[in-house]
Amino acid sequence: MSPTCETFIRAVLAQNWREAFLNLNGLNMPEMLRGLAALDRLDLNDLWAQNGNFTGLVNMPRIEYAYNVVVNGQLPAAAPGDLQVTGQVAEARSFNMNRSPLTFEHDLTGLLPAANANPPTLLENDFVSAAANLGVDVAAIMAVAQVEAGGRRGFAADGRPIVRYELHVFQGRTNGIYHQTHPHLSQPTLAAGNPYHRGGQPNEWSLIHGAMILRDGNRNRRSSDAWQSTSWGMFQVMGFNHAAVGWGNINDFVADMFRSEAQHLQAFIGYCRNNHLIQHIQNQNWAAFARGYNGPNYAANNYDVNMANAYARISAQRRIQGLTP
Repeated sequence: MSPTCETFIRAVLAQNWREAFLNLNGLNMPEMLRGLAALDRLDLNDLWAQNGNFTGLVNMPRIEYAYNVVVNGQLPAAAPGDLQVTGQVAEARSFNMNRSPLTFEHDLTGLLPAANANPPTLLENDFVSAAANLGVDVAAIMAVAQVEAGGRRGFAADGRPIVRYELHVFQGRTNGIYHQTHPHLSQPTLAAGNPYHRGGQPNEWSLIHGAMILRDGNRNRRSSDAWQSTSWGMFQVMGFNHAAVGWGNINDFVADMFRSEAQHLQAFIGYCRNNHLIQHIQNQNWAAFARGYNGPNYAANNYDVNMANAYARISAQRRIQGLTP
């Protein structure tokens, strides 16, 4: 997304209509179309209700042409000015055939915490404290965490927690109202959403940022729905589980996911506690734990065997090092 397009969307969110129209006017046709298409229909309606106030300030016929392409899903019968000869009609036709979304590099709502420049990693004391709290061996909680994290760290190099935005969860939370207008954000099933997970963590954050600027029936931004449709951190705990795993609200949960891997561990432990899995860690019943955490097909990925092996290895290492079992 160009800086001009980003400024356009920020202005719409702030209802700074003069700034919005001036920056929209400065976009080339492909980005003008994509910028308009990124908006919620409520914002599009609010924007267009102001068009009469800026008719002499911008090329309104060109903007109206782009607006109609986005809203109506088809090219208007006539193109104003030089749109035909300059290739902008062809660009609009290409957009209509393949509505590729914008890439959001930043949170334009200002609601997400800042990236953590030096996010604390899990330390010995974190595991010792968790083990004492749960009444389990330190090696047991380490083994479970190691296997279920799958070798994943909690944070990317840019200081943001590892995330995965789930399109089917967002569709369920929003009753499917964005499936037609924002298909890259809303799909009916996990499988239908999988093709949109391309580009690693920058793409996942772009999806989250794009969902956050949409609006609910009370005209509030859908940051809560976007965050609850995302899995967070080292153990990929879903945001909609925030209350079940020990957080009073989604805002505090997300803030803590930005804070440290120790908070990721607490979310994981909260999930295990809520789903009655702690007893299996206490008893080192790895098959029962894997069935409860990973589902009935846990054996296909050797979760139970991997945990048993990790426990034996970590226990032996701790004994050699003279550490708490």
